[in-house]
Amino acid sequence: MKKNLTSNSPVFDIPPLRPFFAVAQTGGFSSAAERLCISQSAVSHSVRKIETFMGTLLFIRRGKSLKLTEAGKQLYQACENSFYSLEDATDSIKMLQEKGKGYLRLGSNVEFGCTILMKHIKPFMEKNPGMEIDFLMSHDLINPLIRDELDVIIDCNEHRIKGISRTPLFREKYVLVISPELLLSVESKTLSFLESAPILSLDKDGKWWEHFLSSLPHESRPTLSQIIAVNHVRGMITAAVEGIGIALLPKYSIMKELNDGLLKEIFPKLALPEDCFCLYQKEKKSANRKHRLLTDYLSKIKPSEFGD
Repeated sequence: MKKNLTSNSPVFDIPPLRPFFAVAQTGGFSSAAERLCISQSAVSHSVRKIETFMGTLLFIRRGKSLKLTEAGKQLYQACENSFYSLEDATDSIKMLQEKGKGYLRLGSNVEFGCTILMKHIKPFMEKNPGMEIDFLMSHDLINPLIRDELDVIIDCNEHRIKGISRTPLFREKYVLVISPELLLSVESKTLSFLESAPILSLDKDGKWWEHFLSSLPHESRPTLSQIIAVNHVRGMITAAVEGIGIALLPKYSIMKELNDGLLKEIFPKLALPEDCFCLYQKEKKSANRKHRLLTDYLSKIKPSEFGD
């Protein structure tokens, strides 16, 4: 039977709520145990303890998958509000004691992180010496953000998810590039030459080029037949410089190669699709001072860094 909690009823202690919160975020007892550096049995015991106290189940267990019950969802929301507030309060106390300004886990895609973020983040760290920051560079960013494995992410993939705030930062422009050596062998000056030219792509199916191809009129859309797969943007850049093939690349990633003449832009007047880099964070964290400091700073990166 469910307990009816009144103002005089005992309030459940915080420690067992951490394992419950971690299970809800990660979707499993073993992954929660790994995150908290405790045993799986300790996590299970904590969750059972809360369920006994509440007099209701918090998870529906279906094989290896877990789903929050309605009671579990309510408790999760309460934990989220409380733990984020405690984190903010802890940071504020540390600031008052001049022991630090908090800890942030910042994620970005690999190429942007290596080319732009690391160039710009040092002044921020110098301006906020008490701020500890760790970085994750990955193509999967939104899921770690949802699971609270990251605090802030910078991503060119669009995410519109309830509870996640989105701050536009800058546009990502793409360019078609070729080495001067390979350019000399090009006879046709129209897009049709792409049909017989070696094409560099992150994947063998040429999905990397789909956005570009779909933006062209159907009658002038080339069929790519010689695709060379290179599974990393930096690898594609090097391959393009060496004359192995033609590449479609973010302009910010090859500014040096273009300026040094190692790569030539082809069809510069062609209106290529653009992506938008945005900063994503949980709405409930966005008001925290360390989040505001980072958001304000990153919002001031100049578009000229991206070839605008």
